[in-house]
Amino acid sequence: MKSAVRIILGAFFALSALAKLSSMESFELYIFSFGFAGFDLCSIAARLIIIVEFLIGFFLMFNLLSRPTKWLTALSLVGFSVFLLWRMLLGDKESCHCMGDLVDMNPLQSLGKNLILGLMLAYIWNHEGKLLKRQNLIAAISAAAVSVGLFLVSPPDLYYRNMSDSHDLSSEAFRPVADSLGLSSGKRAICFYSGSCEHCQHCASKMAGIIRRHSIPSERVSVLFMQTHENQDSVAVSFFAESGEGLELPYSYLHPFKFIPLTNGAMPLVVLFEDGELVKEYDYISIDEDEIASFFDDQR
Repeated sequence: MKSAVRIILGAFFALSALAKLSSMESFELYIFSFGFAGFDLCSIAARLIIIVEFLIGFFLMFNLLSRPTKWLTALSLVGFSVFLLWRMLLGDKESCHCMGDLVDMNPLQSLGKNLILGLMLAYIWNHEGKLLKRQNLIAAISAAAVSVGLFLVSPPDLYYRNMSDSHDLSSEAFRPVADSLGLSSGKRAICFYSGSCEHCQHCASKMAGIIRRHSIPSERVSVLFMQTHENQDSVAVSFFAESGEGLELPYSYLHPFKFIPLTNGAMPLVVLFEDGELVKEYDYISIDEDEIASFFDDQR
């Protein structure tokens, strides 16, 4: 019976890790939204959490390093629970991404889940089972394989940054559009989004985190939406509420026949302009938080 509980507990940890991996962008942005560190560090932290969680599950299921694994499981549950209590005290009722996008759980629900997992852990605590021969070697090889494998399957954006150089904006065609919208003076970041584009939604969350973390004046960051609905204002409001962490930015929208030739159909696109001159262009992966913050240094 205790072996079955141990396997179920391990399978749950492994499933939780895989669920986070399947929605990595959302998990990265969730960690970044707290403003503790830059996006690159948060993206690495997200992967380390997944690795630890998966290894706990794997070690529990196959009874590897039994006692150290149970201690690590207990510390993880306590750490996650303290975090969830903190979010509850701040009034957070949004998804905590404990199960990625697979299951939406608010902090209270996730805390209840941790209580059940803790009870399962307590039940199996003194059940060591038969130790496997050379289990230290098996555990080390497993840990190395999982760690390397995850970073190969889902490399952080910083891995691609030096290889990704976006040149999609037609700056000559955009100049009269910028003039007509009053976007030709001073230092500005302009984001090209579609309200229904998933990557645009993630990009908006990333930009909102950068703006807040570095106190970039929101009036210096404008959004150009491709018009996809008759009532585009309601789409924009929903977009900022759901995808931009509630940070509303100045926005305009262009008919697709005007929007698509400007970006060659690429979305999302973030460009830095100074007095109407293109300084830098990013796609979603190549966004450089430090570069954007430095660009606006004298505006804060």
